[in-house]
Amino acid sequence: MNKIREIIEKEKIEFVDVLYTDLLGITRKVSFPVSYFDKFAKDGIGIDGSSVPGFKEVSESDMRLIMDEKKFFIDPLSERKKLCIIGCLYLGREERVFEDSPRYILLKAIDYLKKNNIADNAYFLPEIEFYIFDKVEYKSETLESFYKIEAREKFSHRGYHITSPFDKFDEFREKACHYIEKAGIRVKYHHHEVGRFCQGEIEIDFSDALDTADNILIVKYILKKLAEKEGIFITFMPKPLHNEPGNGLHLHQFLEKEGKSIFSDPSDTLGLSKEGKHYIGGILKHARALSAFTNPSTNSYKRLIGGFEAPSKISYSIANRTTMIRIPGYISKKEMRIEIRSPDATFNPYLGMAAIIMAGIDGIEKGIEPGEPITENLEKRTISPLLSLPISLEEALIELERDNEFLLKGGVFNKELIHKWINLKRKETEEVEKRPHPYEFLLYF
Repeated sequence: MNKIREIIEKEKIEFVDVLYTDLLGITRKVSFPVSYFDKFAKDGIGIDGSSVPGFKEVSESDMRLIMDEKKFFIDPLSERKKLCIIGCLYLGREERVFEDSPRYILLKAIDYLKKNNIADNAYFLPEIEFYIFDKVEYKSETLESFYKIEAREKFSHRGYHITSPFDKFDEFREKACHYIEKAGIRVKYHHHEVGRFCQGEIEIDFSDALDTADNILIVKYILKKLAEKEGIFITFMPKPLHNEPGNGLHLHQFLEKEGKSIFSDPSDTLGLSKEGKHYIGGILKHARALSAFTNPSTNSYKRLIGGFEAPSKISYSIANRTTMIRIPGYISKKEMRIEIRSPDATFNPYLGMAAIIMAGIDGIEKGIEPGEPITENLEKRTISPLLSLPISLEEALIELERDNEFLLKGGVFNKELIHKWINLKRKETEEVEKRPHPYEFLLYF
């Protein structure tokens, strides 16, 4: 903790926030004045695990939040000097990590890679998509249910890479990128996305899996906080607008060993090594079950219906944005990576990325072939022999109940956690299904 102490003294830090996510991926924090830093650095911070969705029952709820001295940043948007530190969860007085902590699950997946000599680490690059609105109102009550959105833009054409002055939030994204970089995260670029109503994207650079998951948490935190300060609304909701492009969180990735991508084989027609092909094969094989972690909201499946470059079929390709997995057409065979296009930002990045890694590992260990890459536009194909991604969260949960053995290898996930996840998510689907939808009034009233 000496490095953190030096920063506290040099930057005259007044408060410390310790950030963590619950099982569902919602960011939570504990704040304290800097005078308590040494005590909490030594003992951790006591928390009530029964008050955090998916953690502990009230009869065994005492947990400790321990600061990770390797991951911290000075909050660039705080009025007071505040240091934010990512936290790890431990059980009560025990010197034992909480097994179901989302961050620890991702660490176990990376450890499995290393122990089985598959790779030294996994690297990810996320593309984070979002909409920005001037005003949003919504309500869901017995006698009133609606949402109302006011958007500053309304193009008659696709907004992809549109420039100022037509791009009304170019400066907002620029400011956000400035703050993200001040938090120690490298931004690759930002731009207006396809959506006609103020859709944007920020892409952050490659980093190892744990750092990437932490960075996704931090980027969303900064964007939400900046939007609030600017008096606007930002959402990562997969499908906030009917018949408009949805928000994805595409994940470029590769496994690294001795400083190189093990997916690369320049002598192969596709540039893919057998490990790369089998990694893809594993993800495709388990894609329907994976969706329960990578697309864990009822709204997710309003995006995964095809159209607007969102995948609906379990497939892979080179340079084809209609498939679930794309091998970018603009990279050399020596720097081979893949892009999974189905995930969205309602996922818990630690669980979602751990599940992807374990599916890929299963493919490598079992030699699962992915078949031939797709070359046609799947959005124009009305009849297809390809398997589809789930069309609802409930369908994804049923698939996870059926197909989860690949997640249990090395104790990365466990049956109890998977059961807990399914129950939490099934409650969400039941609550949504019980409520009348405004469109039902148009059809049936």
